[in-house]
Amino acid sequence: MNITVEQQPVRTAGLASWTDRLFAATAAAVGVSLLLYFPDRDDGSGAILGGLSALVGVFLALSLTAKVRALPARSVSQHTKLLVRAVGIGLVVGFANLGVNWSMAAVDAAIHEQMVTRWAEFSAWSVFISGVVMEEIVYRLVLMSVLAWLIARFTADRRRIFYMALGVSAVVFGVMHIFYGGVGAPLYAVGMAVKSSAAGVVFGWIYWRWGLGYSIVSHSAANGIHLLLMRYFF
Repeated sequence: MNITVEQQPVRTAGLASWTDRLFAATAAAVGVSLLLYFPDRDDGSGAILGGLSALVGVFLALSLTAKVRALPARSVSQHTKLLVRAVGIGLVVGFANLGVNWSMAAVDAAIHEQMVTRWAEFSAWSVFISGVVMEEIVYRLVLMSVLAWLIARFTADRRRIFYMALGVSAVVFGVMHIFYGGVGAPLYAVGMAVKSSAAGVVFGWIYWRWGLGYSIVSHSAANGIHLLLMRYFF
């Protein structure tokens, strides 16, 4: 008689012990502090505060999702394939974002002007790296984890936990983008919220299924293609 032993996934998302989670949170805190301090090097207190916030937030997030989210062990080739896919998905999101922005700008001259001035204020560092890392930690790692933990108080269905946490976090991500700077036109507010929420669904799915690193890469690719090509559209 053949007995099949089901291989259990390795819980890399929650990390096995509190010391592992503390180490990961400390590494994230150091990274966030460096991202906030460089390249301008003019806000040391802000960098320290951001690092401490990351330490607490990441440790809490990893602890909360230990029982509701698990990632399988993957080979180098599998990681490489996921990396390529993450970049490809990010490029698609970036092109879609560019198309929506162009469409709104074509309808309203004030939105066109805002698109030009708003993106001109962003540095490549913030678009490709610091801004992306911060948003993925806040909206995916921390917010989705907290939501998943809260939802898990009422259901043990992991699929339901995932979809509900994904949906709520994506909407919050979209709505918050309205306040990043823009015009008061309803078209801008609705368009910004809808397209950013859609992007939040994509990045949230990648984070939950593949890992935080892949959602960061995908988000960076989306922002990057927008920054590189917007000069030809606006």
